[in-house]
Amino acid sequence: MPKGGKDDGVKRIGAFFKQRVALGIVCVLIVTYALYHLVGLFGEELSTYAAGVTTETTVLNYNGYLFRDETVLTSDYGGAVDYRVTDGTKVGPKESLATVYEHGNANTREQIRRIDEQLSILESSTAEALEGLDMGQLKQSVGDTYATLIKMLAEGETGGLSYRARNMLIGLNQMNGLSEGDTAAGLTTMAELRALRQRILDEAGSGVVYGAQRSGYFYSQVDGYESIFTMEAARTLTADSFYELVSKKAQTEYGGKTPWGKLCPSSDWMLVLPVSIDEQKYFKVGQTYEGIFEENGQTTIPLALERVVEVVEQGTALLVFHGDRLPENFELSRTQSVRLEVDSVSGIYVPKNIVERENGFRGVYVLRGSVVHFRYVEIVYEGSDYYLVEEGVEDDGERTYLKVNDMIILNGKNLFDGRVMD
Repeated sequence: MPKGGKDDGVKRIGAFFKQRVALGIVCVLIVTYALYHLVGLFGEELSTYAAGVTTETTVLNYNGYLFRDETVLTSDYGGAVDYRVTDGTKVGPKESLATVYEHGNANTREQIRRIDEQLSILESSTAEALEGLDMGQLKQSVGDTYATLIKMLAEGETGGLSYRARNMLIGLNQMNGLSEGDTAAGLTTMAELRALRQRILDEAGSGVVYGAQRSGYFYSQVDGYESIFTMEAARTLTADSFYELVSKKAQTEYGGKTPWGKLCPSSDWMLVLPVSIDEQKYFKVGQTYEGIFEENGQTTIPLALERVVEVVEQGTALLVFHGDRLPENFELSRTQSVRLEVDSVSGIYVPKNIVERENGFRGVYVLRGSVVHFRYVEIVYEGSDYYLVEEGVEDDGERTYLKVNDMIILNGKNLFDGRVMD
C-alpha cells in the first residue's frame, strides 16, 4: 500500500460522512419549509367582514352673530312682568302678551321666571302628562342624557348643558311619577308655587295688559342690539361695517320707558360667521349647510350661504347665512356657537394594513365560498389607518373591483387570487 494510503481512505470516509450529514440537514430544512407553508396554506383560520359603506364628514366650529328684524316692546311701568305667552310663540294681532306692573325690579322678574320654569317641569309630571309614557323608554332616554352630560362635562363643553340638564330632570320626575303612581306631592308643590307667584304680583301694584300690535314671534329677552343687528345690516355687510357693529355698545335708553319684550315679524334671520381664508374653500354661495347649534341642544338647522365678504388684511372672510326655521325652544341669542358640516365623502371602509398591490394596482383579498379572490380598489379618502374606496366601480374586463357585501379578508398569509382555502 502506498505511503499515506490509509490516512487518505479515512479522510475520504470522513468527507463522505459529512456530505451525507449536510444533505440530511438540507432535506430536513426543505421538509420543514414545505410543512410550514402547507400549514400556512391549509391550516390557518381567516377573519373576514362584509364590505360596507362609511361616510366621513368634515365639521368646522365657529362663533357667529345673529341678525334679525326685531321691534322692542316698552312700557311706562318698569316693575314685575307676568308673561302670557312663552318665548318663540307665534302670536296674532291684539293677542295678550304680558301684564307689566308698576312695582318690582330685575330681581322680581327673575324670581317669577324661575317659578315659571319650576312649574313647567312639574307640569310635565302630572297624571295627564304621564298618560301613554313607557317606563323603559324613559329609562333609556334618561340614561342617554346622563351619559351625554358626563361626556360634555369631561370635555368642558358647556353649549346646551342647561338644556340637557332640564330634560334629564323632567325625565327623572316622570319616572318617579310612573313608579310611585302618585302625583299628589307634585300637585301640592305646584299649588304652593302658584300661590307664591300670585303674592309677588299682588305686591307689584297696578298693571297694564299689553297685546301684539301685529302678528309675529314673541320673545321676552331684550339685549339692546335689536336696532343694530338687523337683516338689512347683514345683507349690506362690509368688512368695516361688521367690525363697527360688533364694537358698538348695547342700547340702554328707550325714551324713558322700560323694555319688557320684543316682536319679530317672521321666522327669518341671518348669521354672520368669521372664518379663516383657508377654510373659505369649503363654502360656496348658494349652497345650504347643516348648522348644529350647541347652545340649543345640538339642534340642526339648514343655513343657506348668501354672501361672502373677504377681509384680506386680516386673513378672514365673513360668511353671511340665511335661516328660516325656528324649532321649538330655540334661543335666538345674539352670539351663537355653531358646527357646520362642510364636506362629506362616502366609500367602502378598508383598513390600510390589508391593502395589497397586484400588477401595480391596489386591492384587497376577499373570500367567496372557499376561494380567495383579488378585488381592485379606487381610493377616495385616506384616514390615519384606513381608506374609503369608491363603491360601484364597474369591472373593465381585466380588473374586478370591490363591491358592497364582499367578504374582505382581514388576516392570512400566502394569499393569492384563486387559492382554495378548504
